[in-house]
Amino acid sequence: MIETAGGMIPFLCHVFLILFGGFFGLNFAFNKGFVQKSIGYENIQATYMGRPLGFLMMGLVLMAAAALFQGGGGTSANEVFGALFIFTVLAFLYNLSLTMNILPTHDGNPHEIKNVIRPLIPMIVILIRYFTL
Repeated sequence: MIETAGGMIPFLCHVFLILFGGFFGLNFAFNKGFVQKSIGYENIQATYMGRPLGFLMMGLVLMAAAALFQGGGGTSANEVFGALFIFTVLAFLYNLSLTMNILPTHDGNPHEIKNVIRPLIPMIVILIRYFTL
């Protein structure tokens, strides 16, 4: 399994991305207070906004896990991580534009910098995995 992943560092990055995406995917999909308390949306409708995102993230996590364990005959996770990388880049740019007041926030309050940093974590791990293959 480690040889198929491309070595120990890509394997560890793969496992980390599965755990990181699984945590956020499950919280977005099933934790009603996660979007409101952790991300700062006070409206109850924000809970329902996060559910599709959570299910999308869980789909990517399941595809990454299937690629890690070579389920379904596929051994390449590059497509899955490519989609996740594009998602993290767009999330970073969106949150950065909210923080720098380029776009208005949903409630007019300043956007916290922690929301800009969160997408950078999986983005950096994907880049480490890509450059160590």
